[in-house]
Amino acid sequence: MTSPVVYDPFSVAFQEDPFPVYRRMLEESPLYYSQKWGFWALSRYDDVRGALLDPETFKNHPGIDLDATNDQGGEGNIPILDNPRHDQIRGVVQRHFMPRNIARLEADVRAITVRMVEGFARDGEVDIAQALSWPLPYEVFFDFLGLPEGDDRTQLVEWSHGLKDRVPDDDALTPLAETSTRRSREYLADLLVERRRRPRSDLLTHVVQSEIDGVPLADDEIVAASEAVGLVFGLYLAGIETTAGLLSTLFHELATRPDQQKALREDPRLIRNAVEEGLRFRTPLQVTVRTATRDVEYHGQRIPEGDRVAMVIGAANHDPRRYSDPGEFDALRPDIRHLGFGEGLHGCLGNPLARLEARVALEEVLPRLGELRLSGTPVRYPSTPNMAVLKHLPLAFDGPADDVRTAPTVETGPATHDVLPLVVEERVEVSDGVVALTLTSRDGSDLPPWEPGAHVDLVLDDGLVRQYSLSGDPADRSAYRVGVLREPDGRGGSAFVHDRLRPGSRLDVRGPRNHFALEPSPRYVFVAGGIGITPILPMVAAAEAAGADWRLVYGGRHRASMAHLDELAAHGDRVTVWPQDERGHIDLPGVLGTPRADTLVYTCGPTPLLDAVEAQCADWPAGALHLERFAAKEVGAPTLDVPFEVELARSGRVLTVPVDRAVVDVLDDAGVVVLTSCGEGTCGTCETPVLEGVPDHRDSVLDPQEQARNDCMMVCVSRSCSERLVLDL
Repeated sequence: MTSPVVYDPFSVAFQEDPFPVYRRMLEESPLYYSQKWGFWALSRYDDVRGALLDPETFKNHPGIDLDATNDQGGEGNIPILDNPRHDQIRGVVQRHFMPRNIARLEADVRAITVRMVEGFARDGEVDIAQALSWPLPYEVFFDFLGLPEGDDRTQLVEWSHGLKDRVPDDDALTPLAETSTRRSREYLADLLVERRRRPRSDLLTHVVQSEIDGVPLADDEIVAASEAVGLVFGLYLAGIETTAGLLSTLFHELATRPDQQKALREDPRLIRNAVEEGLRFRTPLQVTVRTATRDVEYHGQRIPEGDRVAMVIGAANHDPRRYSDPGEFDALRPDIRHLGFGEGLHGCLGNPLARLEARVALEEVLPRLGELRLSGTPVRYPSTPNMAVLKHLPLAFDGPADDVRTAPTVETGPATHDVLPLVVEERVEVSDGVVALTLTSRDGSDLPPWEPGAHVDLVLDDGLVRQYSLSGDPADRSAYRVGVLREPDGRGGSAFVHDRLRPGSRLDVRGPRNHFALEPSPRYVFVAGGIGITPILPMVAAAEAAGADWRLVYGGRHRASMAHLDELAAHGDRVTVWPQDERGHIDLPGVLGTPRADTLVYTCGPTPLLDAVEAQCADWPAGALHLERFAAKEVGAPTLDVPFEVELARSGRVLTVPVDRAVVDVLDDAGVVVLTSCGEGTCGTCETPVLEGVPDHRDSVLDPQEQARNDCMMVCVSRSCSERLVLDL
């Protein structure tokens, strides 16, 4: 007689090897009831996914854990919330976790990974769980949140392990778990208070300054039980253990499969498949719990309203109805759809960051260490019954045969610019409504070189990325200077800079990038309006140094609003200051005169000024006018008001771009990462090479001659004049 199925997630024997129980649940007891613990369990893929997508029937409150972990998160902890509060709280931080924003962290994640791997790469053996799987997500996420460095982080790590302390076959918190929880929450409350007093450019500051429908998220008195603390506490826990579990699974399974390791080393593009297989095979979050809001029936049995229902994701991801050979780890398994990060309303907020860390870790470890193999017994991390994570994973390795110490290049899109971790060295009000920031590297190193006309992207808070022209001295590699005009009706970037960036504030910067380069010429006419003076400043200095004949006309609404007049005074009568309240609009016919073949015109400023200069230069020689727009110019309807195809030359894939979607969005859906920033064709970040076809240029970056070459396009706004474009992706 066959023994009954026993699903006891609190059992150590089950936690060590859950798969035999999962196989029986899937076939014999797809709706299981635990008499011992008093919950129901769904295990089949379609059942689990359907329930996760039905928040009206299955609510998250009072918690998603089978044990007393639910008591640790408190108010504001996203996983235990239902709507409408769930969406309100999640919305506070959602943009920070969007894939495009997380993609900007790759350079930092890779630098941290390389440093850690190089620490043991020549040792021949390593406990990779302790040397990488755990410390990598800790350091990445602590930086992401904006947690202090040094002893504070060491203490938080200790508490985070302590609050996971459990006794086998017991659903209660241990005294160590209770103490560690209390101390962690108290520390975070104090840290949020500190960020309120001394704001920085980090996620903690964003949380403490956020409002929901005009009401501050953080109370006047921030206590450990507050929603703001609960939000940060939940992010801090979820952002580490899940990633540590994914990394330990990947290294564990690959260490017993040298053929799969070899395939990934030879073709790093397959690493993304391996990451998804790791999420499927031994899902870090094995089970999540809901509460039934009504009577509901599965497989001929009734779940009463109010009962707890476990969605056993670990079993669903091994359902043979969904996967062939589900019990086999296949790093090359293509096109995997799994429930590793949940589904629907409560899908894992931090999944883009976990995926990024796992991909980068494999890209760096596999070529550096050579073939991996187990050298001891893996030890499970003693955590809650929800999680599958390793505490120890001893590996041996011989290093690569050719002594390669860098990861192979993985082509995911056009070249991107590294993220520079900078700090505000100085903040000066240079006119009414304009501040100039001097930015330096955090470690004192030289910054990348640039030339007049270049701009950088400031990666601000809440997903904001804004472009600002460099206005300092290109010969000074120690600092960048940008000028920022407060835009009362702007989208939030200038307000963030003015209100929250102070000396000592940290921020990430991308670039420099130059679509407004100063070309050699014996003679120049510069026309600047308002904040458009910033890219012109280094241009006139370069023209002066080159011995060129030049003239600058600088317009503004009134003299007090015009920045850097003191610097321009050194150039004497070559500069004409033209305040509108004193002199009216700039006399462009008089300034520009008749077209000259030996003269280049450079202009930057508000749209009406640029349009007027463009009209005045209509009869000038081709290529004489160079302008940079801060806002997108008006464009008409697309040339083709029908779908068109985009072929990715490197893979041969063909994607269809509908009439109501941007090329970059279609690429994003297909997993092809193209870095974007402005989204309106003014910054040039998403410039993508075109190999065949004719783009419908709708950007404000390329000049008419550049557009006519049809060898690149800004995929955030531009479309196609031909039925198919072939992109170098």
